Amino acid sequence: MDEVKEAKQKQMKTLFTTCAGSHMWRMNTVESDVDLAVIYVAPTNAILRGERIPVTTGQQMNNRQGIVYDTLGWEVGHLVNQLIKGNVNAIWYATSPIVIQPSPYQKELKSLVESNLCKNTYCSVAGMAESQIREEQKPKGAGGKGYRTALRTMNFGIELLTRGRLCYEPVYYTPEPEVVMDKRQQLLEAYEASNLPEMPDEEVFREFLFRLRIDEMAGKISDGEDTRRPKEQVSQDCTA
Repeated sequence: MDEVKEAKQKQMKTLFTTCAGSHMWRMNTVESDVDLAVIYVAPTNAILRGERIPVTTGQQMNNRQGIVYDTLGWEVGHLVNQLIKGNVNAIWYATSPIVIQPSPYQKELKSLVESNLCKNTYCSVAGMAESQIREEQKPKGAGGKGYRTALRTMNFGIELLTRGRLCYEPVYYTPEPEVVMDKRQQLLEAYEASNLPEMPDEEVFREFLFRLRIDEMAGKISDGEDTRRPKEQVSQDCTA
């Protein structure tokens, strides 16, 4: 069974939606997709009954009036687990400066992330940057995009490790390979010199998830509106 259909059948509720990708970095062009991260919550009763809960809904591509919407879904429990592990994608989904569907839960989770930044994010940031560099180094190359995205990723990691803050600064120029390699070394040095804790306070994230599950079971969480909003409005929000 398709996981998207399964998620719908199990009455997943959208918790919040953020915009990721090039729009999040203010690096989008007229050809850029609109990347959306939909964070949903599974029924607490289904979890307690031991039913199979899809932790993601996979990637969905939709084209409307020439605008491509690239949407993926993560169950909030999966998001929390990845945040505890320091997954940089999870950090971006939870703290993106562009929130399509606001939620008090997103605001609280963003605050938790910002106050629990730690060194264990280094591996995820470094791995992401390496993947982006390899894209540029392929025979066909990526037209400079691989180096630009790698540089912004590493800048994000360095700022996190050295100053303990989340910085979504764009990179508009294509750096030379030597600049990218030097930045990779700077990222490693920032990790080694960082005063941040190795791991986040897992308990605060578990407590957040526990309270959210209780709220869902009590009927305090209603399904979000992001899937019913005009896609033109979503695009405007992302490009504002």
